[in-house]
Amino acid sequence: MTLSAHALLLLNAQRHDLDDRPDERAVARDWAHHVAEARAQGWVVAFVQWDAPHGAGWDTFSKDWTLHPDFRAEQGDVLVRAELPDAFAGSELAAQLHARAVQSLHLLALSGTPALDATLASAEAQGFRIESLEVPA
Repeated sequence: MTLSAHALLLLNAQRHDLDDRPDERAVARDWAHHVAEARAQGWVVAFVQWDAPHGAGWDTFSKDWTLHPDFRAEQGDVLVRAELPDAFAGSELAAQLHARAVQSLHLLALSGTPALDATLASAEAQGFRIESLEVPA
């Protein structure tokens, strides 16, 4: 288990978040760079896979549910399933991060997504320092 004071948390790394965006390739390359940099520095890398809300147009465990092809969880990474809008609510995210001694979260998220504000508020309530690395919606 990787122990680090810092974690990179990807909130919108599923196919349904990035596919069909005009800037998909640029966002994916930028985020992949952040993931590689975080791993090189020994940070914890955490991915959230959102379960599909009813009527979302995609189903949990469908192709859209999977991580974008430019991302994969590696050994030592945190991969949690969560339900919108808060990645911490009802998931193991806080426990996984605290168990790895994480104090500071660096979020990669698309701005304007319901998950961003809810997860930021919950992370702060859990005692994490936050640095957001948003991408315009």
